[in-house]
Order: sequence, then C-alpha cells, then structure tokens
Amino acid sequence: MDWTLNGRLAGACNCGTPCPCWFAQAPTHGTCDAIGVGVVEEGEFHGVDLTGCKLGVAYRTAGHVWQGGLQLVVYIDEQTPQPQAEALETILTGRAGGLIERLFMLVGDFKGVKRAHIEIDDRAVEPSFTLGPARVPLTPVLGGDRINPVAVDNAVMAFGGERLLATTDSTFSDPDLGWHWELRHADFGPMNLAVP
Repeated sequence: MDWTLNGRLAGACNCGTPCPCWFAQAPTHGTCDAIGVGVVEEGEFHGVDLTGCKLGVAYRTAGHVWQGGLQLVVYIDEQTPQPQAEALETILTGRAGGLIERLFMLVGDFKGVKRAHIEIDDRAVEPSFTLGPARVPLTPVLGGDRINPVAVDNAVMAFGGERLLATTDSTFSDPDLGWHWELRHADFGPMNLAVP
C-alpha cells in the first residue's frame, strides 16, 4: 500500500537525554514510557489527502524496547474526519507496510485507537507539544555554539530526519489505561515516512 507522511514530530519519555532506545540500547531506568505526536504537512494514502492531520502514540516497554512486548495506544486528533482517521489507523497499526509495520512487530499488547487533542508548537521560542491533557514544554539542549540544538541525524528511530535534543519536566496520563508517568527526555524534528 503506497502512503506518505511528511511533516514534524515531537516526543518525550522517562529516559535520560538522549533516550538510549534511539541507539538500540537499554532504557535509562530499565523500562521506557514514551509519547510522541506528529503533524502531517504533506501526506496521502490511496487517494486520501492526509495534509493537516495530527497523530500520536503512547507506549510502555516491559524492558529493552527492541526486545518487544510493548504496550501501545494510537491517538488520532479529535478533529480528524473519518476517511483520514481510517487511513491513519491503517498506517499507524502497521497494516500499510514500511518502517511502521516493522516497529509494530515490537507491540505485544495493543490498546487500540483513541481520539485526543494533539498539537505541536515546535517552531516557537518556547517549543511544546500536546497529547490529550498533557502539555509538554521542550527545552532544547544547545550545542557548542550555544544557539542551535544538538542534532542527531542517524539514530535507529530517526523517522526520516534529524532529531533535535531537548529535555522536559512534565507528565503524561491516560486514566482509562491507568497510565501516569514522568517525562524527562524530549526531542523534535522532521518526519519523512513513506512506502513507495
């Protein structure tokens, strides 16, 4: 199935910065509790225009993320029309192939698809993103020039672009799932995913 999702991503987890899972290493605290959101600036799935759609995920690991067994829920923005929501669900649950299909093989307990408010404001002086009730402020980790964030451009989980490092001091909760965790590592940058 051909599809494209090009735009911007932001995420956060309970690990130290940078999150070791990016590099196929064990999580800082033995498990990784993470969230991520994306905004599609250009996208398509079998004739369905996905431009402007917003998506998110939250997952918990039982240990090393690359050993599988993840608990995962997919979020689609509450304002998304049904045709776009169905297309995003197909892509984000791995049924349309590509990198997401390979990552979805790590999921051992899929919690389903939910609607939530999603925003990214990563181009602001004080960047942030929102998933449901959680607003996650991002404090960029500045490089040697003390101006630009440290960029990682070849991580295992780069999602098609460089990841800019940040930290946060926030929390995420999903009461329906009994999930509540602290967020410390954060990152943001481009999203370029496709199946030709």
